[in-house]
Amino acid sequence: MKIFISVGLPSVGLLLIGTVICEAQTLPLGTISNSASVTCTTNFYPGSVCTEVTVSCPNVADIQATYGYVEPKETKVGVVALVNGAEDMSPGGAHYVGAYLSYGFAIEQIEVVTGWEVTGEIPNLKNAACRLATLLNYMQEATRNFPFGVHAGSAGAGAVGYAMAWYGWAPQAVELTSGPSFSDIELGCEVPRPAHLLVVPTNGSSWTDLLNYNETNTEANMQAWTGDPTCAGTKYTSQESDDAWKAMSIVSPGGRTSFPQTAISGWVCNNAINNSASQTYEWFEQITSPWSLTSMTGCLGAEDVDNATTPQGVAGVVAIPADMQVNLHF
Repeated sequence: MKIFISVGLPSVGLLLIGTVICEAQTLPLGTISNSASVTCTTNFYPGSVCTEVTVSCPNVADIQATYGYVEPKETKVGVVALVNGAEDMSPGGAHYVGAYLSYGFAIEQIEVVTGWEVTGEIPNLKNAACRLATLLNYMQEATRNFPFGVHAGSAGAGAVGYAMAWYGWAPQAVELTSGPSFSDIELGCEVPRPAHLLVVPTNGSSWTDLLNYNETNTEANMQAWTGDPTCAGTKYTSQESDDAWKAMSIVSPGGRTSFPQTAISGWVCNNAINNSASQTYEWFEQITSPWSLTSMTGCLGAEDVDNATTPQGVAGVVAIPADMQVNLHF
């Protein structure tokens, strides 16, 4: 059940006029070309072997991506791709690699020359997400004899959400931290600001979290990535803008909501500094297959689940790989 908490706003009567049930749609993946072995930069985990590719998708410009691969010392039992949440998509998750390798997982880190969100054409995050959906699908196919999982944060988790909900991608397990951050872009962008949302984790106590994008760099990014300078602005947004933001959201009519082949785990800070927890819950709450969501306490910032602790007192940097170890299998 989704509960909105009104903060300083007059009550408004709602009339339920009907329920529309939409059949899930699948958008086409793009293609991978120009695969070549390259020397890994120092951004990748030591000992990685790197491959550079060109990712091509409909309605967006081509981008160059590099992924590094490193094997565990012991017998390999699966593959985990680490997807960073930063705008520049530099290789991330270095402090998790050791734990994943110790569990017998090979590790793949992704680096994109330009942020995957920047389309180079008409801005549209749902179209832009084809890029990482295509790359992740390609990486999974290349290691198809092993179960494939993804650990992704923030905007990177947003790319994973799009890939699963709209591009038919089905890994065996995902660990999503502070995201997907594009679950409902309309609620993040619209003015006047929406009411707060009650986040109800499966592990931990509930809390109210803001829905709107509220950080200067995030607001600027969302304006650029959606092509609408009124996102999180100072004037009331138009219905046209609201409709466009909703249409490019992960949670929008036609998106897939059942993922029976994928174990889905989420980890979010409960300090309500930004809207990452509410955006995460917006997607999780409408998933009809099993999922888990853990409330993390003691985050140093809005999204620092790594050093925060679970309700059981376990640090995120320990709990998340352990959860992947349990979930990642055919």
